Amino acid sequence: MNSLNAPARHATHALARAAFTVAASRLRPLCALASVAVLVAAGMVAVRAAPATAHAAAGWSPRSSYTSTDTGVGTYSVPLLNADVPDISVERVPAAENDEGRDLYYMISTTMHLSPGAPIMKSYDLVNWEIVNYVFDRASIGDSFSLRNGQNSYGQGQWASSLRYHDGTFYAVFNTNNLGGAYLYRTDDIENGPWQRTALGRGLHDPSLFFDVDGTPYIFYGSGGTSAVRLNADLTAVAQDYPNIFTANNYAGQPFIGGLFEGAQVYHIDGWYYAVIITWPSGQGRQVVMFRSKDLLGRYTSVGGVNTYEARGVLNSNGFAQGSLVPISRPGGRTDWHGMFFRDTFPIGRIPALIPATWQDGWPTFGTGGVVPVNGLFDKPIRLSPAEELFERQKSVVASDDFANDAPHRAYQDEQWTVPAPLDPAEIAPNGSRLDLAWEWNHAPDNRHWSLTDRDGWLRLTTGTVVTGQYVYTKLSNRAELAWFEEARNTLSQRTFGPRQSVQTRMDISGMRNGDVAGLAAYNRGFSYVAVKRVGNVNTLGVVNRSQPFAVDLDQSTLETFIAGTTVSLGDATEVHVKADLDFSAPVGQLWTTFYYSLDGIQWTRLGNRVGPQALDGSLAHFMGHRVGLFTYATQQTGGHVDFDDYLLSDVLTAQARPLDTTALDAAIAHGRTLDPRHYPADAWAAAQSALTVATSARAGQFGTQNQIDAPERALSYQLARLGVLAALPVTATAQVRCLNGRAYLAVQARNDSDEPVEITVETPYGNRSFTAVAPGASVYQSFNTRASSTPAGSATVRATGAVAGRDVITPHAVEHPASACGG
Repeated sequence: MNSLNAPARHATHALARAAFTVAASRLRPLCALASVAVLVAAGMVAVRAAPATAHAAAGWSPRSSYTSTDTGVGTYSVPLLNADVPDISVERVPAAENDEGRDLYYMISTTMHLSPGAPIMKSYDLVNWEIVNYVFDRASIGDSFSLRNGQNSYGQGQWASSLRYHDGTFYAVFNTNNLGGAYLYRTDDIENGPWQRTALGRGLHDPSLFFDVDGTPYIFYGSGGTSAVRLNADLTAVAQDYPNIFTANNYAGQPFIGGLFEGAQVYHIDGWYYAVIITWPSGQGRQVVMFRSKDLLGRYTSVGGVNTYEARGVLNSNGFAQGSLVPISRPGGRTDWHGMFFRDTFPIGRIPALIPATWQDGWPTFGTGGVVPVNGLFDKPIRLSPAEELFERQKSVVASDDFANDAPHRAYQDEQWTVPAPLDPAEIAPNGSRLDLAWEWNHAPDNRHWSLTDRDGWLRLTTGTVVTGQYVYTKLSNRAELAWFEEARNTLSQRTFGPRQSVQTRMDISGMRNGDVAGLAAYNRGFSYVAVKRVGNVNTLGVVNRSQPFAVDLDQSTLETFIAGTTVSLGDATEVHVKADLDFSAPVGQLWTTFYYSLDGIQWTRLGNRVGPQALDGSLAHFMGHRVGLFTYATQQTGGHVDFDDYLLSDVLTAQARPLDTTALDAAIAHGRTLDPRHYPADAWAAAQSALTVATSARAGQFGTQNQIDAPERALSYQLARLGVLAALPVTATAQVRCLNGRAYLAVQARNDSDEPVEITVETPYGNRSFTAVAPGASVYQSFNTRASSTPAGSATVRATGAVAGRDVITPHAVEHPASACGG
């Protein structure tokens, strides 16, 4: 298990730099005061945060992460994650087939033109998920996936993956709409290992890999009908085709049959083959239809070549559709099957939902009598220990970051390519910088022009090309032009999350050149951003908003002109803090963003009114949820750069006018100070202490936004929750064989090294003994008669039971002893 969540861990190391930055910035008050005076005169609104307040401490009880809908009391709401995770495929690795000894779940999703792509997410309870790996760094090094030479992959690239585990190997299959068709990847280590890629040489729409009961591999695919191909034994090529096993026309007149008819995922359950498909009947919402047959290939193996698949609508409620069936182990060897289906929730994106099912006569009914309310609650299907559940709730698919370049290495980062001339291999080769797994580039990056090593603790983006205005959407028949912002090569992005999100960063703009634009964006085809433009050696801050309708032919310069009333001349300032507050809730189905800026991180000024609306683009030019991106591009010359110091998240918006609240941060710090290092592994303790130091330093400073409070609190709470899972009661134990009258006796001694009384139980093959209320520093001893003159090498278990930080903990200690003979 990846016990350390990298995005949260990295945020702990220097997020308090925001507080340190604030202190340092106060040494430059003249520039700040002059700018604020200009803003007030221009009619802008200076926003003064209410003093930070801490309510009466009620103990440390951290809330769930931004992308968890776990209530903490055994229920969760749907959809899950509050973020864009479409076209999901979920696979279980049974407890008997992994090193952790419990069922593990992995999920893969569509990322289209993003790099790295095809994220692998992991969960123990199917409700809380974290990213642990990616299948690939780049889907291609060609122009279209690299946003190079007028080409792009917006809304194309990697689509609808299938994730499967078979005979110790993990497989991922997906189709690409513009990169040569379908690809199959494989690895024996889904979290850390390299993936081997095989091109299948043809397109397979929405592929689903399926291993039949005899191990024969198939891929089911199609839109409007379901077809299959059989792969050869080593899964490197298509061996045989089975077109149109069943089609929508076979079920004409059924109320649940309509458009789409795609996304098939195939399972074998209790002697039946099931296919799960999304349909969109006219005048209805998207829904799930299931098909079943005793014959996998239907008409190809049936008597008379008739269609053997019967169909039934199994979910038609609020648009939840497309995804996986998910097996859940139950006592007695029984298996329950739930559904993991996504729901269109734009502009956030397509969000998955874990939906329980009631099965009768071999057919499921999902939800409660077929109803799945949006934000409805369901019981968690897998319960963990209280400490484990608390830790799982801290996991997320988004993260604050300090750009410390300490993300764990992953094998996909070493992906090997043969680089053809005239490409520079350095564009593709690793550059020594490792980003957190929450980040993805908008198209494959040019590794020559970004760095976490050029300046310690900062992300540097350097302009490597000049925008041309000549790019068009190759996906769209009207060949609509791209905006300059969409042409920017190295835009670094994360998912948005709903219903509200705030993002803050500090920019060093001293390296920008004339014609450069750099900033913070909430983007899709429609976008809103706050940016610095350098023109005639003058830096100006302002807001750009592009909303629908979208023109085919663009005047890019005019399109990205600052909105009147949002501009600020930055004078001699070399750094500026900017903040974007994203509101997906007013109204639902639209995104409105409000931007702010500050020169010291404490006093903030709103840049005009909120801008928008951003909504689903009907052309599906990007076909993903809105993302938040850090970007720069050049309009005149290359070589300019901008540095980003941090990326601080919150779910509190300035417009909500809440006092800054340090209650959760104070509780986490107080809890962290009560812990005893003897109870935890050294590496976990060191990570937690680092987070505690950062949080404590931040708390000692002055806050200007809730982001500056929430980022260190979230990171510290993650580490403290991790300690709760790893907590152990320290015991020193020995075991040795002693001889008495020719008999071997196993003697076990144990000392309580904790500072609280514990119960100690000694377990051996020759008997057990429990000792209650063993005082700190006290020892217990028990000798067990083996009733033999010799004993083989073996072990005893010393089990300590007690409390750590107010939570019950049971810690087993294995004590080895050598073979021994009591001669005679």
